[in-house]
Amino acid sequence: MRTLTLLIGILFLGINTTPAQKTVKITTKDPGVSVIVIDGDTTFSYNEGDDVEVNINLGKDRTKKNVHTRWIMLDLGFSSYISDETYYLPNDGPDPFEIRLWKSTNVNLHLVQQRVNLIKHHLNLVYGLTFEFHKYYFDNNVIMLPDQPRVTFEYVEDANWKKNRLNYTYLTAPLMFNYEFTPTSHWRSFHINAGFYGGPLLGANFKVKESDGSKTKERDNFQLSKWRYGLRGEIGYGPVNFYFTYALNELFEEDKN
Repeated sequence: MRTLTLLIGILFLGINTTPAQKTVKITTKDPGVSVIVIDGDTTFSYNEGDDVEVNINLGKDRTKKNVHTRWIMLDLGFSSYISDETYYLPNDGPDPFEIRLWKSTNVNLHLVQQRVNLIKHHLNLVYGLTFEFHKYYFDNNVIMLPDQPRVTFEYVEDANWKKNRLNYTYLTAPLMFNYEFTPTSHWRSFHINAGFYGGPLLGANFKVKESDGSKTKERDNFQLSKWRYGLRGEIGYGPVNFYFTYALNELFEEDKN
């Protein structure tokens, strides 16, 4: 059983250290005066006419930085899983893996992300550090039992629960290639990212909320895979992207599934 995370919207709330641009205006009425402005790789000259007015944007152009760093970004999506088999609990019990997709969420908190120029700022290498938070809300009255030698579900037929869900967290490091269609204007550019991610399990818990509002929470690893790794892809325009991840390893430890 492998996990699949899809997104309806990714929100990049990047914080960077690029200074704000300032504008300097140079005006001359002397005919024949040549004004040359050098800003990075750009040179502009003007030497005709009685009136000359030049606007210069000062400050670092982040699209021309070979290494660009962003802090604190957020993904919002939905979590699901793909299985080659259908599981049923004993004594005519239900399939324990039936989930409420629209409630089963994925939130990724990117602590830091760097983009390194490879070829003329069109092709870049992207890497970073991310907290992945996943929640699975189950359709049937099932709970996961902690401290078991194998993955163990229990069906409570007469339960009257408002929700029962599994929550787990991984710390992952994405490594992707980025193609930027308009590198001179990242906020008005189409871009595609594709690559891998991986990292360790930090923790998990199973929570049940009763109809009267009372809650119980069990903390355990529930035999989830200690490491998670897989594929990640992104496509978007400016600060808004769509993304997906697909785990290449099993959701649970293979010998305890």
